[in-house]
Amino acid sequence: MSKTSFCIANWKMNKTIQEATDYIEKINKMDLSKSSAKMIICPSYTNLNDLIRYENKINKITFGAQNVSSENKGSFTGEVSISMLESIGCSWVIIGHSERRLIMQEKDSEIARKIELVYNSTLNPILCIGETSAENKNGETHKVLERQINTAFEYLDFENNKEILIAYEPIWAIGTGTAADRKSIESNIKIIKNIINNINTKNCNIYLLYGGSVDENNASDIFSIDDVNGFLIGTSSLDVERFYDIYRQI
Repeated sequence: MSKTSFCIANWKMNKTIQEATDYIEKINKMDLSKSSAKMIICPSYTNLNDLIRYENKINKITFGAQNVSSENKGSFTGEVSISMLESIGCSWVIIGHSERRLIMQEKDSEIARKIELVYNSTLNPILCIGETSAENKNGETHKVLERQINTAFEYLDFENNKEILIAYEPIWAIGTGTAADRKSIESNIKIIKNIINNINTKNCNIYLLYGGSVDENNASDIFSIDDVNGFLIGTSSLDVERFYDIYRQI
């Protein structure tokens, strides 16, 4: 029996509206029956509203935002709220990506507030977690992952029927071209699974993904690991042919 799987493109700060539209139109011509994976594309805010209209044309694709504000509304220049994303029919939102944790200095407490808002909305969260190179070398991976997960879920009662995706992205592997080795991924996915098993998630289905230099050459091997339900893909998702090559392997 095939496992539930997800193939997520995180375009980050890339693609104009024309480039994004061309990409989706190319996807529309591809054979998406090659995989049972749910394809989720997370473009920039400026592209999101225009691309969501394609959901009716390509029923295997849904769209997500790359971030959301921890506030409902107010004087927060440059921020986008949950209700704004709901109003355009957005389905998913990435929370706590390492680039936001490191560059934007987002704290675990702010990520917890965002997760709570998403959980109580019509959207589903894609929570990113992962350790730095220094934390990995110092043997702190378990402690870091446990803190990130437990803090993120601090305000949830898990009574809502939700799909929650947790993307394990070792920070030292993101954008480097070198994914974590299979042994490390297996070990850390098992750690995450054990942490989740100690939480009463009730009506929620939690799926674990891997991210960090995933490409068409390593996707199949990583996906074969128990409890890896797919990928959150950055660089390799920017090229439609490479992204499709990964998609059809899961």
